[in-house]
Amino acid sequence: MNRLLRISRYLNHHRLQPGRHSWVERQYRLLSTALKVAHIERAATVTCNMCGWTGRRFLDFHSGYGHVYEKAICGGCLSHPRHRSYDFVIRNIFSRLSASGKSRVLHFAPESQLEQRLRAHPQVDYLSVDIDYRKAMRKEDVTALSFPDNTFDVIVCIHVFEHIDNDEKAMREVFRVLKPDGVALLDVPIDETREETFEDPTIVDPAERTKAYWQWDHVRLYGNDYGCKLEAAGFTVEKRYLIRELGEEVIKWNGLEVTPNYICRKSMQ
Repeated sequence: MNRLLRISRYLNHHRLQPGRHSWVERQYRLLSTALKVAHIERAATVTCNMCGWTGRRFLDFHSGYGHVYEKAICGGCLSHPRHRSYDFVIRNIFSRLSASGKSRVLHFAPESQLEQRLRAHPQVDYLSVDIDYRKAMRKEDVTALSFPDNTFDVIVCIHVFEHIDNDEKAMREVFRVLKPDGVALLDVPIDETREETFEDPTIVDPAERTKAYWQWDHVRLYGNDYGCKLEAAGFTVEKRYLIRELGEEVIKWNGLEVTPNYICRKSMQ
């Protein structure tokens, strides 16, 4: 039961903040969700490719302000669809790296599930960074990195730029510290029905940001011009749908997210 309650707290974190609901209501929702998780785990129609958890379906995640990601969360490692998807994407990228020597890898705002994978990789010299020193191995500001030019062979920066006020400066900094012929995975949430990125600095209310940008702490919603923004920073950009290439059966079984992957390189000078 303790494990089920831990999962329930994670799934309900954003909608059970103190002051918004009574203690009795919070406890009722936590217990109700825990019982639902137990019921879902009785059959195996989906599985997590990261930890092996199985269940009837993945679990709903309440991200706040009435927004719910349905059938998204693993009941074992609490991975999201994008975490499970990037496990495949990163494996694809590393399959192309040279087998000789270790690659220096820089990981921004590290997702714990992916960090474990990267740190255990025998060909990786790993470093994670974040503006919050408690969330990574080292504190760094993506718009003003302390590293010398041409430092890293691989950079993983997933769902970061949409949180940054000056994203163009951040992109230039990532380009600067990437080695020539290095590779960077620089994905963001994208509305593919939108040709141009939408950004309005007057939208500051969390509920309104959720409506406009899909999440309360985002400052823009990227459109199909995202690749052009990366090219303007200096990158050679390859846009692929690596998850789609796995096939519908694998996507459904592992609860994956089909979004464009932006694999960026720094051409040799």
